[in-house]
Amino acid sequence: AGTHGELMVSRFDGPARAVRCAAALREAAQQIGVASAQGAHVGEIELRGQPVGLTARVTMQLASHAGRGDILASRLVADLTVGSGLHFTEAGRISLDELDEPLPVVQATSEQHLEPACRPKARPAESATLTARESEVVNLIADGKSNAAIAAELSLSEHTVKRHVANILLKLDLPSRAAAAAFSARHT
Repeated sequence: AGTHGELMVSRFDGPARAVRCAAALREAAQQIGVASAQGAHVGEIELRGQPVGLTARVTMQLASHAGRGDILASRLVADLTVGSGLHFTEAGRISLDELDEPLPVVQATSEQHLEPACRPKARPAESATLTARESEVVNLIADGKSNAAIAAELSLSEHTVKRHVANILLKLDLPSRAAAAAFSARHT
């Protein structure tokens, strides 16, 4: 965990655990008369030191956009917690300087429910939404290359590659590099 002014950023081993912790913190804060605003997002993070990078910054922006007593999360968090009993409602999109497109946002609600046995299939991701550079990066991910290897091959900084990977996952609404590799295999 790390603090940034009045914000506290924590790392969790899964999005459902993060949202449940946020809900528990919201309840504890309400019991002492404090209305907290919280954000949840998933992505690549460093395990040591203060939480920094795109994922931490997106999480902080979500928290700053949340109303008092609200938990805002990226749509990706809701998608990855299907079957957990958590419930979300659509909350629009927010624009962030670091992302090429507005980020779909959901609000966590206190209601928990059982997921239906069958869920409607999500619309398939479109490879046309990727830039030429992002297409190159996703193909190199599919080849099993690390960010460092991709950076060396494309003459980019590792930070730029991380940003491309984050944009690819957001644009295609994918949970991981493995899913991006599978996407590349299906669309090549």
